[in-house]
Amino acid sequence: MRSPGEAPPPAGPGRGVVAGFLYGAVSVALFSGFTLVSRAGLTASLKPWDLVVLRFGIGGLLLLPVLVRSGLPKIALRDAVALAFTGGLGFAACAYAGFALAPASHGAVLLHGTLPLSTYLLARARRGGASGQGIAGLPFIALGVAAMAWEGISRSASSQWLGDAALLLASFSWSAYGLLVRRIGLAPAHCASIVAVLSMGMSVPAVLLFAGVRYSAAAAHEWLLQAVFQGVLVGAVSIYVYSAAISRLGPERTALLTASVPCVTTLGAVVLLHESPSATVLGGISLVTAGMLVSLLWRRTRGASNA
Repeated sequence: MRSPGEAPPPAGPGRGVVAGFLYGAVSVALFSGFTLVSRAGLTASLKPWDLVVLRFGIGGLLLLPVLVRSGLPKIALRDAVALAFTGGLGFAACAYAGFALAPASHGAVLLHGTLPLSTYLLARARRGGASGQGIAGLPFIALGVAAMAWEGISRSASSQWLGDAALLLASFSWSAYGLLVRRIGLAPAHCASIVAVLSMGMSVPAVLLFAGVRYSAAAAHEWLLQAVFQGVLVGAVSIYVYSAAISRLGPERTALLTASVPCVTTLGAVVLLHESPSATVLGGISLVTAGMLVSLLWRRTRGASNA
């Protein structure tokens, strides 16, 4: 029987790709829900540090047995800390700050929709390590980001500007995590346990001891919803399924799949949060989605021509 810390056994190429796309689809659903549920909680009565404690406190406890069984000997300490920061504490801090200051539609585009662009740029910066596949759609994604930025300028909303910047930082943080997962090569469950447990150790004690923190008087059902979503689905499950997708598809192809998050999230924001995206925002979402489709079609065409 394989332990959680061991890499999955090799599977056939077709079977592995199908599984990778299934994991990617689950990631899209969780990422969209992450934006909507976080935005709903932060605009109601909860604070970013409430979500940090729920996400890493619950997620860390759930995955602690996995880390105890797998251990850290197979990974350098600096790599473990880098995984925890990029995929956990650093990413969450930027994301929650962005959700608190910017609309959900901005979060969908500037965080998840830009992952193909931020992943490509980071891979390129790492000794020209990007494969070069799928870059045809990146200009569309960049134009979509520019449209979102212009929307913030036209409204002269300084808080929204800060939120947009935080969301872009979160995108780069998550892209760095994807590249680290690919380079280190640990099993998805092992990566998820490292992120959750080390992030819990770094964040929860600091929040609990911070004298200025006062927890919100939210209703019990709000705390329960956030505990289930932030702690279980985001804090534990989402890290695992995204890592599993990367292990089968690679970081760049997996990041391209997440560019469908803006459409899903925006529809959810209109229905659930009663947001009304402007024409500029809708244009940005369309450009980002077009970039994803162009990149995927470009990869397929290149693959067929090289066969």
